[in-house]
Amino acid sequence: MKVIYIHGFNSAGYGDKVNKLKQFFGDENVLSINLPYNPEKAIALLEFIIRNIKNEEPLLLVGTSLGGAYTLYLSYKFDVPGVVINPSVKPSEDLKTEVGKQKNYKTEEEYEFKEEYLNFLKRIEIPMSELQKIKDKLYIYLDEEDELLDSRKTAEYFKGFNVRMFPGGNHRFQHMDELLEDLKRKKEVRYG
Repeated sequence: MKVIYIHGFNSAGYGDKVNKLKQFFGDENVLSINLPYNPEKAIALLEFIIRNIKNEEPLLLVGTSLGGAYTLYLSYKFDVPGVVINPSVKPSEDLKTEVGKQKNYKTEEEYEFKEEYLNFLKRIEIPMSELQKIKDKLYIYLDEEDELLDSRKTAEYFKGFNVRMFPGGNHRFQHMDELLEDLKRKKEVRYG
């Protein structure tokens, strides 16, 4: 099984979550890259990667925050399992306040997050009526004390889905070990 890790807004394709995924699935089975800041370019790149892996072996997408929004869209489009961690379900709304100059907190790279990016994000927000069609392939993990996105609202949004909320934690998600233990019990994820 190959795993594509999709990082969040102002983050990067490396860090604790990626390291834990590599320990769990094997270093050679986890692909994680620094995505373009332009969401349209990020999605195009991820679609290219997915198309080149999908037919070769089972695939699992794992996305956090904005990467969770990307994962919802890509899981739906390609009909592959997705794990979403503290996801932004309405990134076109959640990121309105971020338009303008930005600094990536991991890479320290400076860039501009443009208004037009919100329009694209709106276009890739999959309606709940459509997400219902793949609900058995989606796994939502939340930290209750997420300071950026309301975990209770997210849990309510995904009512009837595979949702697990951990007490405490924060937006960076403090329960990766428990998430991986949970995945180990889910055959359909583990084996694609």
